[in-house]
Amino acid sequence: MTTAFSIGEALASGFKLTRRRPLRVWAWGVLAAAPSLLFGALTLRFFGAISIEELAAREPSATVMAQIVQFQAWSGLLNLLQALIAVVIAAAVFRAVFFPERPVRFAGLKVGMDEVRLAIIGVAMVAGLYAAAIVIGLIAFAIGVSLWFVSEAAAVALGLLVAVAAGLAIWGVALRACLIVPASVGLNDFAFVAGWRLGKGQVLRLLGLSLAIITVVIAIELVLMALVAVVLFLAAGVNVFTIAAMLQHGAPPEVDWPAFVGWGLAAFVPLSWLQGFLGTVMLAPYAEACRSLLAQAQQDEARPVALG
Repeated sequence: MTTAFSIGEALASGFKLTRRRPLRVWAWGVLAAAPSLLFGALTLRFFGAISIEELAAREPSATVMAQIVQFQAWSGLLNLLQALIAVVIAAAVFRAVFFPERPVRFAGLKVGMDEVRLAIIGVAMVAGLYAAAIVIGLIAFAIGVSLWFVSEAAAVALGLLVAVAAGLAIWGVALRACLIVPASVGLNDFAFVAGWRLGKGQVLRLLGLSLAIITVVIAIELVLMALVAVVLFLAAGVNVFTIAAMLQHGAPPEVDWPAFVGWGLAAFVPLSWLQGFLGTVMLAPYAEACRSLLAQAQQDEARPVALG
């Protein structure tokens, strides 16, 4: 029996999950937005009192350089925090798809073996992609050098052809391997083999699903950008502080901080929910596709594959 999943059902899973668990989706968005808030506070902390002339000086002062070094160090830590948060949220979304009726606390957010497995798998996949890219680059370079003295045009063309073909091959491998991540949550184990087997014969469907997700997310973002543009145009008279003044003199003393904080908090609620919604729309389809394929595998195999 040929196994397959429905692209439409997989794509709809994120919307269904959002309708079923809106508060949980908002909690995921709040956690996902936390690093951005910290980054904004960090930027104001380090550069709010530095004028644009100091930043643009040919030879920045020791104070400015020290601020920049500290800012970069903290930014690196925030990037690491953001990656860890992404793992926690992904595991929560996958569990919500695989086990919709399972009771959870704290919106399903936790740090357990699911999160540890996803982090290890993510690092392994990234390392594998980098290693493959390096090998492909070396092979393409070697082919180009070997043919360079025969025909420069042929060397360049063949080198590019090898790079493009290898890139497409890596893309196909990545699409097939993408089910390893949700399968590891669904099976409660490292699913390198099981996830790879689930992806057999599904590369084109997974490509279609990925393109559909990208299209939906871009469409949602364009609509929201248009709405925001209209709101900003209508509210053009509301000016908490001018960006030019902030860049020129740092945070100006006439900033209406209560209004600024109030507007920021008011915007944070819908924006954080939006971030959680978009993350759910992007992650849930892969878990739904994996769940469907696992369910079919249970029917096809004499020894069923049980969800964790």
